[in-house]
Amino acid sequence: MEYTLNVSNLKEQFYTRRGIYKALNGVDILLRKGEILGIAGESGCGKTTLGLTIIGLLPRNAVVTDGEILLDGKDLIATLREFASKEANNPNLRHSENIMKKLNKQLINVRGSRISMVFQDPMTSLNPVLRIGYQIAETLMVHQPEVLAKRRLARSKVKDDDLREALKLLENGADEQSIKAFAETRQLEGIEEQLLNIWRRNDLGIARKEKMILSLRSERLGGFDMAVLQRVVSQGRIDGWMRIPGLNRMSKAVLIKEGNTKAVELLSSLEIPNPEEVVKMYPHELSGGMRQRIIIAIALANNPELVIMDEPTSALDVTVQAQILDLLKHLKQRFNTSFILISHDLSVLAEVCDRIGIMYAGRIVEVATVDAIFNKPLHPYTTMLISAVPTIKGGEIQGIGGAVPDMRFPPSGCMFHPRCPYVMDKCRENNPQMKYVEDEHLVACYLYEGQKGEQN
Repeated sequence: MEYTLNVSNLKEQFYTRRGIYKALNGVDILLRKGEILGIAGESGCGKTTLGLTIIGLLPRNAVVTDGEILLDGKDLIATLREFASKEANNPNLRHSENIMKKLNKQLINVRGSRISMVFQDPMTSLNPVLRIGYQIAETLMVHQPEVLAKRRLARSKVKDDDLREALKLLENGADEQSIKAFAETRQLEGIEEQLLNIWRRNDLGIARKEKMILSLRSERLGGFDMAVLQRVVSQGRIDGWMRIPGLNRMSKAVLIKEGNTKAVELLSSLEIPNPEEVVKMYPHELSGGMRQRIIIAIALANNPELVIMDEPTSALDVTVQAQILDLLKHLKQRFNTSFILISHDLSVLAEVCDRIGIMYAGRIVEVATVDAIFNKPLHPYTTMLISAVPTIKGGEIQGIGGAVPDMRFPPSGCMFHPRCPYVMDKCRENNPQMKYVEDEHLVACYLYEGQKGEQN
């Protein structure tokens, strides 16, 4: 089985004036390719910290003391562990800031390209003074300038006769394979994706499709711009698009314009109505649900291997929540991208996730399929969480007694033992390890000691 992400024994703490806050205490995650993994738990259990650590967005007072985050076998936080090993007892914040800068340089081609994150509030994630199209085009220019340059070069060579033949193909009920074959025969690979996006849009009439197809042919490029774009295609991200010799303001404008065209296609694939108008708008002109779709579009623009979503529906009303969840289902089917969906709302996770991990006090205490979590929960904390969720059948809602522990002074042993109705003496002394109790069902609890074995 192929895995996109492997988080192993991840431990992280924050140095504050009020003491050392132990945020993550040995997190283990195996994320499969094309899977949606939900992370649930109470506020303060470390869900968001886990997401930010995976993508490397940490404050200077954060220290990763142990563990690995492997993306396709490459450790993303080796730099942080080197710092922790040298200054674990009394870290120098100035040194820590330098380490964070070094980490940012190392992850510059990972964030936004291989890993993306959708934050909780879409209004604070978008720049209020930039148009939507530019904000989507910008992430494409930074990570895939060679793709934009190749598309622009291809469109400058397209002939009207080819486009009219493509239009006839669409009018005669073509399928995806016939469009791809046509593009290959006519050497239109550079606009194949655009033709497919127009073909997928059922909201367009023939006249509108004709206009869009004929607009795929762009004006001829000058010799200088063509030479520069060919250089972008050949060099791409190797040297960084902004450092390519000869890339003047005019050439950048060409890439921005092409990125805007790509943004229209991307918004169309996310079923956003009138994408040609949306790209011209500013964030304040859109509703909360539309802004969240824009953030998702930016996260998916470079077809990343992993997308982390932190409470993507918490700021939206119930109707819009349902639309966003339907969108996630659609994205899962269309893209082979892995998702980590962070939420305190178990009903949201039940709707779209393949598996759910239950998190408590900076540690995953149970992982299983959605069906197993809801119908056969094993950890006492999972059972109590589910009991606290209101259902359509009504009945009494049972709260969880006690409070989340102060992670500056965490309890010994299993951190849930002060609130657990099944606590034993060994729970107060030692922390239970994750064990397989059933196929694909892991739990960290002494109630199931001796069943199956430890996590591989």
